[in-house]
Amino acid sequence: MDNLLSDVMTNTQFSIVYNMLSLGIASMLFTSIFLWFARDRVLPKYRLAVMVSATVTSIAAYHYFRMFDSFHAAYGGTHTAGMGLVEAFAHYNVGYRYVDWFLTVPLLLVELVAVLGLARDKQSSLLKRLVPAAALMIILGYPGDLKLTVFGISDPGTWGALSTIPFLYIMYVLWVELSKSLASQSAKIRGLFLGLRLLLIATWGVYPITFILAMGHAVPTAEDVVAREVGYSIADILAKCVFGLIIFTVARIKSAEDDKAFAKEEGH
Repeated sequence: MDNLLSDVMTNTQFSIVYNMLSLGIASMLFTSIFLWFARDRVLPKYRLAVMVSATVTSIAAYHYFRMFDSFHAAYGGTHTAGMGLVEAFAHYNVGYRYVDWFLTVPLLLVELVAVLGLARDKQSSLLKRLVPAAALMIILGYPGDLKLTVFGISDPGTWGALSTIPFLYIMYVLWVELSKSLASQSAKIRGLFLGLRLLLIATWGVYPITFILAMGHAVPTAEDVVAREVGYSIADILAKCVFGLIIFTVARIKSAEDDKAFAKEEGH
């Protein structure tokens, strides 16, 4: 414990996280603005997917503002006043990320399904499986990340393993069940959806890697904090902003495929 108390965050480390959280705010905020204003550039049938995308980035922008303030308040004195990381970690609200993920991860899956314009019963069937699994994945990961004891389980690895179960189920639905619905889509749409699913796997894969790297420490070291916040922020930007812009592109293409007059008007 004494070693942890003497461990401080350098000015460079603090600046890296500070600037990364700032990038997160800018990315989420301006992607939200673009999507809200661009939602009328697709047919009404696909507008819901674009609006859900904008909602995701808007929720994330709010939480990044909160994380930015919380990080500055918690770690701002570690490199100047020598405040220990134990005290800093106690004041940094990690819960902001989990509240954000609890809201936005299920919505990411909603926009993925909504943009296909599937029959109502098929869409409902997919969402009834994907949304609860996504929420459960986040809930089960939270105690492990904060090293809490819940229901007598204190081992972060156990919580990580439990969280992996709904993650694997989501992958099954996306790669097996959803693939059946892609057969009627154009080659261009199928290609974009392959990219979307790969993007989800790649970005969601960052979270368990960062989770595992920090498992060996009761309190995160300065290096743990930097790796965690930078990794999570990059993954969030890709999984929310880039993902949302691809969803918008899919909606534009499907709108053009469905309505030739719309395609001509929009220059497709």
